[in-house]
Amino acid sequence: MSPTERSDLACARCGSPITAGATYCGHCGLPVTPVRDPSFPAPPPAGPSPSAPAAESDTDVVSAFVLGADLVRRYPAMVLPPLIAMAFVFVVLAIFFGSAVAMFGFGALAGRRSGIASAALGSVVLALVCGAAVMLIHLVSSAVVVVMAREALAGRPPAMGAAYGEVLARLGAVVGASVLGALIIGIASLFLFIPGLVAAFFLMFALPAVLLERLGPVDGLKRSAALVGDNAGRAFGLVVGAVLASVGVWFASLILHALWGLGHLISSLLASAFMAYLTVVAVRVFQTLPRGRAASLGAS
Repeated sequence: MSPTERSDLACARCGSPITAGATYCGHCGLPVTPVRDPSFPAPPPAGPSPSAPAAESDTDVVSAFVLGADLVRRYPAMVLPPLIAMAFVFVVLAIFFGSAVAMFGFGALAGRRSGIASAALGSVVLALVCGAAVMLIHLVSSAVVVVMAREALAGRPPAMGAAYGEVLARLGAVVGASVLGALIIGIASLFLFIPGLVAAFFLMFALPAVLLERLGPVDGLKRSAALVGDNAGRAFGLVVGAVLASVGVWFASLILHALWGLGHLISSLLASAFMAYLTVVAVRVFQTLPRGRAASLGAS
């Protein structure tokens, strides 16, 4: 542990030392009541850390939206992962369309139905591969911002490289939780649209649970469902706030797209900043939700 991380406080849940001035455990991401670790001497009285966000007694959803905006302004590096994801998606789509045109061109030159059929089959397979690649890119981007948000909320400048490394180390659990969640939502949607929305609502915190509390895919889904079930009002407030904010960003994007040149670039920057902002807000709400039934789930 580095000298700057030494503290006489330990997380009451996982026992990890807590960085001085932090309001959340840097290991499990849980808001905790600090307890004194006897292995460290008592520190002299000190004021609050200037680098850490001020502790808030009001932990409602509105304060999470306000704090999220402040942290994105303070740490603009959190906007980079969505921008990088957009660039990679553009490359993947360019490869897909270029390859599809080439396959159909060769099929037409062959002048046989088998050539066209092979080109069509190849395009379908390529579309599936590229679609999976695009979803994975966006998933990794979202997961990286979740980890960076945890650091920012703990008062530490988020490092993008370290966040990518942490996500890649947990990639199996991240993908597993996302696939299982998508299957549950998809199956629920078969029974009308509303059940699918309800399933998505209860599973909204699966990604933070897997990354911040180091749970497995199934336990991450259970944690999310239990948290939302215990705090349905706050979770619904988060959804309503996200929808209202999305409408505002959508209108702003329409105006920007009407402009030539820099309009599209600014719109992309706005979309990336907004994705990072919503992720920070969701992580903040996840960390501050009271644990009821969810507290019985242990970290893996």
